[in-house]
Amino acid sequence: EFLASRKVVTSGSKAEIGERVVEHLDNGALKHEDLVRFVDCVAPWGKQHVFLYDGPRTEVRDWRTEKHVSEVLKAKKLLKYLNAQLPLILPEKLSVSSIVYDEGRELQVFAVQRRESVQRDKELDEEKTVDERRIELRAYEHVITRGIFWFRWNLVANLAELHISQLPSGDRYEDEETKFQEMLEGALELTQFQKIDIGHVINKLHELEDSGTAETRSHGIGFRSMGGRTILAQSPSLRDSVLGEVEVDTALRGIRKRSVGHIGNLYWLPANPSVIDGNPIVKEVRTVLIGNKKRINFPTPNTREVIEYVLSRVRALSK
Repeated sequence: EFLASRKVVTSGSKAEIGERVVEHLDNGALKHEDLVRFVDCVAPWGKQHVFLYDGPRTEVRDWRTEKHVSEVLKAKKLLKYLNAQLPLILPEKLSVSSIVYDEGRELQVFAVQRRESVQRDKELDEEKTVDERRIELRAYEHVITRGIFWFRWNLVANLAELHISQLPSGDRYEDEETKFQEMLEGALELTQFQKIDIGHVINKLHELEDSGTAETRSHGIGFRSMGGRTILAQSPSLRDSVLGEVEVDTALRGIRKRSVGHIGNLYWLPANPSVIDGNPIVKEVRTVLIGNKKRINFPTPNTREVIEYVLSRVRALSK
């Protein structure tokens, strides 16, 4: 949509489109500022993990006043970030980049970090012979990306959420959450916020699917018993539900009543007014609900409306 609005051809592979973007930036047909502004708009809705919280009961009253917010930001030397644009230069260390405040309604904190990783590129592999020995050279590309942390605090409902853009494989989101908390220590105490229990949401979504009023289709589901034992079930294909065989359904039903959801690999279903109104989903949306870690993974990019809808349903079902 962005390229089309600038009358740039949108067909071709990702690599071809990327080359075309660079070419148009060089000749001035595209402006760097417009491209960055577009990326800043869509990045918060890309691949990500989300933690949901209930806000602290007492502190929220102070944060509803602009006077308090200004005093805190000034004391912690953060006032310069109020309504600032996200930076183009990526800091080596996680750093506050922008703070958006709507008096009495919402506080948002954006933080940015330079991320470096390596990605396998089989197309650049090489084979050669050295001293009659066959040598295989396997290529890895050095990739630099912008990691975005986005904290939203609804000051009216006193509900909050932390979005962390997808990390390189092997990194832990809980560690990144802690880094974000430590970065804001003394200004905004995130340790005062209560994390939402995702495990019971997995139970409820499985129960709804089992009862015929499904909001999601379960491709994989796992429950953990009070004794710490984990039982996992997976459907035969991505298009099938875990449910569908009497013996399996009966077993899962019994396990669900005595256990807490451990993992839910779930596809949220398109709008169905008979189930729930206001559903903006047009095509199935995959999420992974990680019960023991209390976070939600969106493994593919989505629209703002879809992500906000899914998060609202998770929060509602957690009650």
